[in-house]
Amino acid sequence: TGIPGWMVFTCKTEHLDESGNISAKLALEDHATVSCAIQNFMQSLAEDGIGSKWMTGALGLSPDDILGVAGAGEGEKMVAVVWYGYGDQGELGEMKIPKRKLSVDDVLTKTP
Repeated sequence: TGIPGWMVFTCKTEHLDESGNISAKLALEDHATVSCAIQNFMQSLAEDGIGSKWMTGALGLSPDDILGVAGAGEGEKMVAVVWYGYGDQGELGEMKIPKRKLSVDDVLTKTP
């Protein structure tokens, strides 16, 4: 328990639109690649019993302020902040997981 760690994930791409935003097709592909790496990172944490939470908004600071605190280089865009750590109940394998309202079978549609 204690204060969780956090990691800032960024993307720097040369494929920005005219306004400098990630909306051009190749920039979106770069963004998606970083997102896949974040997913893999979080999966690795879970395998080690460490909980995590992916955040992109409602952080109480602007992305530019977060990038400044993190020491990100010029031209980097924030993709996510991932909080990670152990909960009050210990490792993930020891935690009581709330029962889902619907199971996979309840929402799965099989096609011929």
